[in-house]
Amino acid sequence: MSHTYLIDLYNLIDQRLVEVACELNSSGSGTEQDYLKGRSECLVEFRQFLATHYNSMLPRRIRGKYSA
Repeated sequence: MSHTYLIDLYNLIDQRLVEVACELNSSGSGTEQDYLKGRSECLVEFRQFLATHYNSMLPRRIRGKYSA
């Protein structure tokens, strides 16, 4: 995997996490909040997976920014 694709994935996941956090603050129903919490947990786990398995492919100068 090219490091540019990996950086794009990190940025996309971070954007989605911000969106989910905003929706969590504004949502009212319990089932919707449960759904958004699960979505947030899934995104965090996927980001941790990428950091654990693919972070070594990033150049050293930018590796620290995307560590878990």
